[in-house]
Amino acid sequence: MTISKEQVFQRAMEMSNKKPRVQISREVLDHIDTAVKVRVYRNLTWKCLSVQQNGIVKCHADNVVLRDFKMIVNPAGREKVRTEKQKNVHSFIEGYVIDSTEAWKNKINFNWSECYYNPYKTDFWMECETGQFVDCGEYADIAPESVLIYNYLYKTKQHETINSK
Repeated sequence: MTISKEQVFQRAMEMSNKKPRVQISREVLDHIDTAVKVRVYRNLTWKCLSVQQNGIVKCHADNVVLRDFKMIVNPAGREKVRTEKQKNVHSFIEGYVIDSTEAWKNKINFNWSECYYNPYKTDFWMECETGQFVDCGEYADIAPESVLIYNYLYKTKQHETINSK
């Protein structure tokens, strides 16, 4: 069976569009500019995290650790999900990717908290223990099924930032 030049070209294009898949945050560093913030979101299709920088997905990962993170929810996207009952990418955690050992070094005994976002149940990212909305913080350890945060700040009812704990 012969393959046409067009089929070869199409296959090459498909292969070139595949993003690298990495396991840990340290490996993400090989695919991004470390001086520029990234946006991380849960990729429901590939059951992993997508790491986006300057509007382009740079790689997919099983774990990403961010420093100086901010939780972002696009209100119009959230409302579209609620209205259409179909998920879309409208929520990110933004920050600088770091090696996970930097985040966990000397912080094993400190309180990390879990948070989550569900567009059908909450308007913003919410800390599991207190039910308060999370705005930003020092470290976020992100996996497809969980997000751990450290040294973070809450949003007020007017969505201003206040200190946690």
